[in-house]
Amino acid sequence: MTVISSSPLFWGLALLGVVLTGISKSGFAGGAGVVAVPLLALVLPVETAVALMLPILLIMDGRTIAYYWQHRNAQELKKLLPAAVLGIALGGWLLAWVSPFALTLSLGVLSLLFAFWQKLAPLAARLPGSAWLWGSTAGLTSTLIHAGGPPLNMYLIGRGLPKLTWLATAGVVFGVMNLVKLVPYTLAGLWSRELLVTALVLSPVAYLGVYLGYRVQRLLDERAFLRICRWLLALSGAALLFKALA
Repeated sequence: MTVISSSPLFWGLALLGVVLTGISKSGFAGGAGVVAVPLLALVLPVETAVALMLPILLIMDGRTIAYYWQHRNAQELKKLLPAAVLGIALGGWLLAWVSPFALTLSLGVLSLLFAFWQKLAPLAARLPGSAWLWGSTAGLTSTLIHAGGPPLNMYLIGRGLPKLTWLATAGVVFGVMNLVKLVPYTLAGLWSRELLVTALVLSPVAYLGVYLGYRVQRLLDERAFLRICRWLLALSGAALLFKALA
């Protein structure tokens, strides 16, 4: 069995992206978890980077839900999950025809936008039909580039939920979305043996990231952590724009 790449640069970016995503998922409701795909897309085709992360994200979701399940908000889930599935359906349709250039360019633009998403959060939950708007947007961006965290959290932060309720509700939404995404990814033919072996090799790192997020969420300054990840995301987005346009 072989892995998808033996490049030291790939493994360095993969380890960094997976650890940061795990910490973000269990410690900060996925708000900075979008960094993994942009980092991997610097050395892999975007569609390969997206497919590689899905099994890893499912592992993270399982652990995160186990940590916070008892704090979930059922009313918010009833509003968000149907909207998220609708967004996934649209994202699955786009996967069938969107070009690598368009996907790389879109990822670069969205990465730059999401790098500063917190500035938009106060307005998110006050928009008419906000649960459908942000839930479906999260499903769409999650399907295309695993970037469901920022739009979802723009809604959840605006709802003023307690921290543990926020973490639990976001964790369940991500878990359901990633399970549903197995369908369009399979239909799009994104899987390969090398990709799945690579995901398996990275799975202990996924557990480590989630564990670290769970342990440090009461100790680490959330704003400082998200600020670092936002700048990393912004730099990755700028590099992807250069890659697409060049």
